[in-house]
Amino acid sequence: MKTTYQITPLFVLHGLITISAGLSVMLLQPQSALSAEKVQLIYGPFRGKISIKSLEKYAETGEMTREFRLYSKFLDKETLIQLRYWLNNRFESDRVEVYRFTNTSEGEKFLTDLGTAIKTHPERNGLYAIRSALIEAADKPSSSDGWTIIEAMYHFPTEDLQINTRDLFKLQKFWSASDTKNQAALDTFNSKSKE
Repeated sequence: MKTTYQITPLFVLHGLITISAGLSVMLLQPQSALSAEKVQLIYGPFRGKISIKSLEKYAETGEMTREFRLYSKFLDKETLIQLRYWLNNRFESDRVEVYRFTNTSEGEKFLTDLGTAIKTHPERNGLYAIRSALIEAADKPSSSDGWTIIEAMYHFPTEDLQINTRDLFKLQKFWSASDTKNQAALDTFNSKSKE
């Protein structure tokens, strides 16, 4: 036996009220803040995504997930050792120190340079997203020893963060060649290597 409904204005109104009530309950539920879950690696035409959880596991244990192993094939042993070192590096600066530094001319330059390689969108410098992530990571470190790059990645204010590895390597070479120019950043992001 087939049920038929007579579509009347009252029927439509009742349906809209039901839908509105359901949507309002969904909207009233607390939503988690948007934060990064994956890193999109860009190298020329190559684009690949890796979860921050995979990077975190590698940093903590040295173990490579299947996902991480796929990308590790493109890196030599020394680069993998350096990557793990930097992922484990703890930064002692607090929220106020990071905020103050990132609002100085040296800090703005540092973040603008870094933002050419780390972005929220291919057409936008990642300066503001990086600033936000660093301040948040420094505000809530997972350890009394400070915060890590992994924690900053989790605080990146988009689902994915895009890293142009070619540009990042260029920056690394430039910064290595001009250590004195980056002394303010080094002083602010006073880091402690995890032994």
